[in-house]
Amino acid sequence: MTPNVSDGATPWLVAASAGVAALGVAASWFGAQAGAEVIPVPWSDLWDQAFGPPQWRVLGYASTTLGAVALLLGLVTVVKGRRAESKRRRFDFAGLADGSMREALLEVQARLEQCLDQREPDLVVAFDELIRGALKVEASDLHLSPQGGDLLVTYRVHGTLYDVCLVPEHAGRRLATRIKVLARLDPYARRPQDGRLQREVSGSLVEARVSTLPAEGGQRIVLRLVRGSRAVPELGALGFEPHIVAALEELLSKPQGLLLVTGPVGSGKTTTLYSALQHISQSRGRTTSLVTLEDPIELQLPFATQTQINAQVGMSFAQTLRSVLRQDPNVLMLGEIRDPETAEIAAQAGLTGHLLLTTVHANTAVGTFARITEMGVEPFILASAAIGALSQRLVRTLCTNCRKVAPPDVFIVERLRRLGVEHLHGEYFEPVGCEFCEGQGFTGRTPIAELLVVTPEIRQGIHERLPGEQLHELAVSRGMAPLVRSGLACAQRGITSLSEVVRVVG
Repeated sequence: MTPNVSDGATPWLVAASAGVAALGVAASWFGAQAGAEVIPVPWSDLWDQAFGPPQWRVLGYASTTLGAVALLLGLVTVVKGRRAESKRRRFDFAGLADGSMREALLEVQARLEQCLDQREPDLVVAFDELIRGALKVEASDLHLSPQGGDLLVTYRVHGTLYDVCLVPEHAGRRLATRIKVLARLDPYARRPQDGRLQREVSGSLVEARVSTLPAEGGQRIVLRLVRGSRAVPELGALGFEPHIVAALEELLSKPQGLLLVTGPVGSGKTTTLYSALQHISQSRGRTTSLVTLEDPIELQLPFATQTQINAQVGMSFAQTLRSVLRQDPNVLMLGEIRDPETAEIAAQAGLTGHLLLTTVHANTAVGTFARITEMGVEPFILASAAIGALSQRLVRTLCTNCRKVAPPDVFIVERLRRLGVEHLHGEYFEPVGCEFCEGQGFTGRTPIAELLVVTPEIRQGIHERLPGEQLHELAVSRGMAPLVRSGLACAQRGITSLSEVVRVVG
């Protein structure tokens, strides 16, 4: 228990170290009297920096009055130790049919518990097991959320969340610190942070966008996973209806203009933009200079120059966009329009010989124009710059092995009527669940979308500040199929269900 103090340590540091050693001995004795278990684990990184090698910490809980007194004296730290293992909540994935996904989740759970139940949890192995399991079940996101002092591990697979296991508090904090360090974030900061990490697991290079957020009981961490070897899909292979693909290709052939894409987080907007850039690169060849401004860069594109936004060093979207416009680009991809300054520069770029693709937070294709004007861009400038707006969502695709024809539910019919669908024609399928789809009834996701092509009439409507509903009606009269119609067409082809369309659209 004697601390290892360097020769150059100051007297107060030596005294503090000796005091900690004495305190540790006393705490061990009190803990033993209280029925607590003494387990050697490292102090926090800050303690290591101050006092050298890891010391011994008492981890335990009070089972007697004497133990409670020790706790009040601050001599015993209450954590979920090894005695709590038998009480640890387990997830049996009862909602999943016996199959590869259930087996994979159970395997991840077992491997993680094996790592974390050791006296010195191997967090390197534990983190790799988390990533390996996520890849095996094709998870798009990995969530770590504080829950009663522990850390709840959750995978998002095809839009559905699956709880995997609980990481005990003493290991959870260190695991969170490790993720922050790998993502080059400040491990001690109690503020929202965003970063990126790369990790080779089972021979695959995995990239992840990392987002941290202070929460009750700790920090919530979300990793958006991307396989490093993933290729950018062809525009026609994304799953859009043929007429939308054709209209998009025509818009992308234009020499200048502003193309806006909107949709919720995780709806595939960035993938659509990447595919659009790839289409431009393939169709125009070396005659076109493509530059992207992203925060963060999600996938390496061999056909474009990609720039990472970093506001902390003066590289905001607006400032970087100004600089890039002096670099003689033909096509620009802007990760997102977030502020009035960026909106103004983007609109001007669309008027001065640049084709600019970007995302905007709005509910509909028409809503993107209102959002840009709300940021201060004059309607006449936007009307001249805009060439189109795409609103997209992802719906789950039915398992073709077990789907069945079923009459539309009365509740679903009523919801569709509120969305403007008066009559349903043909037969529709609903999910059932089988061994092939793990009892879920769905096996993947596909996009539905509405694409508004700016015609002279639409341009005039934007210029005149037409209300959103009138502009939407005008767009529909000029050929735009609303989002719910796209979903309906998807359901009519047996790709998804009506209930899924209603869930996603409204």
